[in-house]
Amino acid sequence: MNEKRILYSECIRIYEVEGSFLDSLGELGLIRLLDSGDSRFVEYDELEELEQFVRWHNEMDINAEGIEALYHMLVRVKLLQDEIDSLRNELQFYRSM
Repeated sequence: MNEKRILYSECIRIYEVEGSFLDSLGELGLIRLLDSGDSRFVEYDELEELEQFVRWHNEMDINAEGIEALYHMLVRVKLLQDEIDSLRNELQFYRSM
């Protein structure tokens, strides 16, 4: 496990979000919330995606469930784009023969 992490309460303060929003993201599996004794943490590796989710939430007023749907759609689009790129490269190879 990565030992670089930030306190849950610091995330709430820094990103100016409700704890329930972070909890919802955790329950949906979009971020991992770590419990260690009496403290909760978010790993630094999760912060880039968390920042994106907070922007979607604040700027576009998207709730956690909407963020989950949008995130999964964007992952799927990325996979499809990678597949298109691979097929284009393969086609180009066969055309050059």
